[in-house]
Amino acid sequence: DAGVLDLKMAPLKVRSVIDAAMLGVRDRAARARIGIEVAVAPEIDGFVADEGRVRQILYNLMSNAIGFSNPGGRVRLACRRVGGMVEFEVSDDGVGIPKDLQRAVLERFVSRTQGSKHRGAGLGLSIVKSLVELHGGAMLLESVPGRGTTVRVCLPAAGPPTGAAGDAA
Repeated sequence: DAGVLDLKMAPLKVRSVIDAAMLGVRDRAARARIGIEVAVAPEIDGFVADEGRVRQILYNLMSNAIGFSNPGGRVRLACRRVGGMVEFEVSDDGVGIPKDLQRAVLERFVSRTQGSKHRGAGLGLSIVKSLVELHGGAMLLESVPGRGTTVRVCLPAAGPPTGAAGDAA
């Protein structure tokens, strides 16, 4: 909220950051009877980023996907390299987001249950967007009501461009 966040940039292992994020959501997924699939492309091992913030990005995305999925649903987390970027993709087959609300859910304090039991302050996706942009990356949300949501996060594999990290969140 203060508008200042310093990233702690360092090489990180993709599998380690995914495992750490998954630890925070596994029990919740099991209680909700949501299956989780993880796929990491073999050519990607690591990249340069703030490990704690990438873990927060993945945790928020997975938590949202689980929260908006129906019992028996599936949430998928994939990671691949696309050019000089590392792309994380989180998708679910949950309730989806109507087109007219998709931009709004990226803003702070916008919380829409969309008929799910998910409750929260409405910060999850806005925090993700801020952290991704702070890393010099981009975020894309695609959703179809009744079919689910996919969020793609692309982060520069070599870290943020010079001057992009550190002073604004």
